[in-house]
Amino acid sequence: MQELQAKVTQAQVEIIDREKFEQGIADVVAKYENYTVTAATIKDDKQVLADLRKLKKQISDERIKIKRELSQSADEFDKYIKDTSEPMDEIINKIAQDVKDFEEHQKAVRLDTVKGYIANKAAEYMLDPRIFDSKALDYIKAGDFMADGVTLKKATMKSLDDMVTFEFQNQQEYEKAKAAISGQCAEYGMTDLPYLRMLQDMSLAEVLEQIKSDYLFQKQKEEAERVRREREQQLAEQRRKEQEQAQKASDVPQVDPETGEILDGGDLSQNNQNAIRGAENEPKLYTQKMTLEVYFEDTADKDRFKAGLSQLGFEHKQNYQVSGYQRIEPLTQSELNWQCGW
Repeated sequence: MQELQAKVTQAQVEIIDREKFEQGIADVVAKYENYTVTAATIKDDKQVLADLRKLKKQISDERIKIKRELSQSADEFDKYIKDTSEPMDEIINKIAQDVKDFEEHQKAVRLDTVKGYIANKAAEYMLDPRIFDSKALDYIKAGDFMADGVTLKKATMKSLDDMVTFEFQNQQEYEKAKAAISGQCAEYGMTDLPYLRMLQDMSLAEVLEQIKSDYLFQKQKEEAERVRREREQQLAEQRRKEQEQAQKASDVPQVDPETGEILDGGDLSQNNQNAIRGAENEPKLYTQKMTLEVYFEDTADKDRFKAGLSQLGFEHKQNYQVSGYQRIEPLTQSELNWQCGW
């Protein structure tokens, strides 16, 4: 093929009377350099501006005309080259597309070869070969194959073997980690699902530590709830006992000490009187003992308690005694409950 050769003749532009043209520009600039627009001369000022713009346009039009004439030969040359070489461009584009299609086909063949090798290796470990699909693309370069373009190099096969083996080991470790998590959760009576999901972003040691932490926190909550319920039950039982004691105290009949008659209504039957007299004539036998700790608001409250005992048939230093009586710092009911564990 004949190479392109061309002879270029440099175009020349000669400005006639260059000095005269430059002097004309200088004269116009000097004439209007300090020109002042006034209200009285505004009409003439507008005409001066129009004349200057007309002169500028004449110069610009001539410049454009000369430039067009200079570039005409270059445009004609450019068009000639493009038109003449267009058939060759078409051939180049066709061959480039064929090369691209061939390379894509070769990549597809190499990818099938890599996937086939991975599938055989994965079958040895009972792994799903599809998990390696994205990694297979890293082994389809021409440098990974022999000169025939379809046979894997030994180094490539070794790398693929290591990849599959490493994945198998990872899955084995993952299954062991899942078993450890499930076993720990079963021991604590917890569900393992949220902790199995954590294993995707955390190590086994971190997940097990989280399980233990959650278990201890839950036990603390349960213990706090148990203590709260027990305290509520104790308070309820204490109120019940206080109500029963108050009811018994109100039900004790008031007896006239001189006549032995029951006050506020009601008569002792003759049989009951005989039973009481018979009991008074027999010696008492004590078979039970109780130590009682009582808290009073003041001395009057203490005296009222003693009077109540007396009404129930309990006399000081006869069938009960007082030990450890003392004054204490004032306590509220809630403080007393806490101190006694009620």
